[in-house]
Amino acid sequence: MQIGSFLAIFLTVTFILHGMAFTLLGFRRGRPYYFLLTGTFTFLTAIYFMKFEGWTPKVPGTSLPITWLVRTGAILCTLLYLRAIYNEKGSWLWRLRRRFWKRSHISRPAD
Repeated sequence: MQIGSFLAIFLTVTFILHGMAFTLLGFRRGRPYYFLLTGTFTFLTAIYFMKFEGWTPKVPGTSLPITWLVRTGAILCTLLYLRAIYNEKGSWLWRLRRRFWKRSHISRPAD
């Protein structure tokens, strides 16, 4: 097996498993923002599948590659997830933000 084929299979399976795990977390914990990560990994799976298959589809009537739209979708899902957990008390981003504000001499934001 060539390294490129192995890498393609590995990344595809990994992205699918991550998407399934975040879907399960979303249902189990009742936190809808986990579904945004499911969307991110769905878009990543599509991007890498097209890349490794050598597909270069274009948006009909333009020369814009569809992969750019899919990448935009992945970025938007990730940014919306980060926005959702920014003020979620106890989230990793909330703790990181508080730790940063404690160490710096900048006045802390109101919680």
